[in-house]
Amino acid sequence: MTPAASLTPAPKKPAEIRALTGLRGIAALYVVFFHANGLHAFPMAVRPFVSHGYMAVDLFFILSGFVMAMTYGGLFENGFDLKNFKKFLLLRLARIYPLYILMTVITAVMITTVLSDTYRFDDNVLRALPFNITMSHVWGLAYSIVPPSWSISTEWAAYLLFPVSILLALWLPRRYALLGVVAAFGILIAVAYGPQWMTHHPHRGIGRLDVVHSYAPGTTLRCLAGFYIGLVAFRFKDLVPARAAGLFLPLALFLLCYKSNDVWLVAVFAGLIMSLSHDEGAIARLLQNRVVYWLGLVSFALYLVHDLVQKIIFKSLPVWGADLGLSKMTWVFVSVALSLGIAALAHYYYEKPSRVWARNLIKALENHAPVFSRANYVKLANYVRSVAVRPTTPAEESPERVRMKAHQRFLNPPQ
Repeated sequence: MTPAASLTPAPKKPAEIRALTGLRGIAALYVVFFHANGLHAFPMAVRPFVSHGYMAVDLFFILSGFVMAMTYGGLFENGFDLKNFKKFLLLRLARIYPLYILMTVITAVMITTVLSDTYRFDDNVLRALPFNITMSHVWGLAYSIVPPSWSISTEWAAYLLFPVSILLALWLPRRYALLGVVAAFGILIAVAYGPQWMTHHPHRGIGRLDVVHSYAPGTTLRCLAGFYIGLVAFRFKDLVPARAAGLFLPLALFLLCYKSNDVWLVAVFAGLIMSLSHDEGAIARLLQNRVVYWLGLVSFALYLVHDLVQKIIFKSLPVWGADLGLSKMTWVFVSVALSLGIAALAHYYYEKPSRVWARNLIKALENHAPVFSRANYVKLANYVRSVAVRPTTPAEESPERVRMKAHQRFLNPPQ
């Protein structure tokens, strides 16, 4: 580590910031309403705000980078370490993979069976499944079987690049971290205003950063840029006081009413997260509310299950004649309530237990003696040598060997 890098204080001991957990829950609910608006147009009074809900995912990216820096930044303080990198990836897999793979399999089965006539999937499920299982599908390889999982695939890319990005964001001199932020915003501007091949849509009627196409490089770049900004936001969080949340939150709500503000919103989101990271102030207390905090706990499950629930309600039930004659706006709230209920069940009875099991397995593997240790290798080599080397019989011994044995018996006669 360079002398300049040593001026950077080591990250504090990781601890949950309840206000950020609540913020994640609000963002997940925002995404649910955004997708519902895509299936049934909301009233004009709220439509501009709701239709901008795709920016909640950019908030996720920044928040994820911030939390990863807080929790795992110290693993790479002294540079790249393969053991620590393996530990980091395994812990992230323990967190996201069990529920992710369950929803991927369930959705793949349903859209090829009971939902085959009503669920549109622009790819071959069997061809796309291996890439979705490995979370590499959005890297230009396949469409997302669980549509919101495009962001999980891009975050997996961010995790694989984490040792490099965390070194630049936290442990090199500050000027390099800030140059990285400039580059990140440059990438976001290129995604928002660059050529069509980067996004696979012409931006007409679609938000500038609403880029989710599996074969568009801008999709993954959108995540990597936001994730890095979150890493650096953690490094400089003490520069933004808690009371600044009273400025950043109203500003974010205002900008969310206009789709032309996407890149500006990323900067505002970073400031909001930095101010809330102190877990103090009126807005932080609002996000620490038991209901909002609970929403944050089930947010990952809500993010993964809601799309299938909404597609069944808005696409399949009308075809099956089971919409009960209710208005679509009523079904919007039914879909939200069902999504929350299923997310709660998934979180408490599958996501949380499987996460604990996976973490315990990782600890057991860390404490278990490696099979190919040096001691075991020596034992194996000695055993192979003892089996492979055939002992000689007296008839096969050379005359010189016979004379030596006789001489030894002469010098050491039996008692």
